[in-house]
Amino acid sequence: MDKPESRFGWKIVLKNYGYKGILLDSGLPIFISFVLCVIMSWKHADILLQLKVLVGVGISIVPSMVALVLAAYTILLTFFFSDKFDSIKNTDNGNKLIQDLNSSFAACLFVSTISIIVMITISSIANMDIEICKPNVVNYPAYFFVCYLLVYSVSILLGIIEDLFNCGQIITLEK
Repeated sequence: MDKPESRFGWKIVLKNYGYKGILLDSGLPIFISFVLCVIMSWKHADILLQLKVLVGVGISIVPSMVALVLAAYTILLTFFFSDKFDSIKNTDNGNKLIQDLNSSFAACLFVSTISIIVMITISSIANMDIEICKPNVVNYPAYFFVCYLLVYSVSILLGIIEDLFNCGQIITLEK
């Protein structure tokens, strides 16, 4: 007898958000991170100092962003339980929109939380002043990764904004 597939958890988030969504949302962060690393190398910038600055920026904005996303998601959930969304929930397209929106919010919160953990860890390590034979071998990948996570955390909001707009359009078109 087959085990029934759960409709909850990270597997469902990944299924709804999809690898295609991850790849599409990764394009801009990878490009920006790569360009910034090239510029840092070309200008012979102190990459450790730049890493510390970038981590500081990330630590100062990503937690606020998480709070804002959680607040927006909470407000959206109240709309899901309203009478306006009853007709939407009963259609295949409406149900898909709600699942996509849920997955987008979950993915955004997941990436943002990972970003905070990584940035706190890298900040702690960077402030230990550990001597490394070839520091650029460590600092450039760390800079790229932090930059990627920070830009990804911000750029993924574009998908959420689009999904929220689509929800608003459905409500207005229903009249």
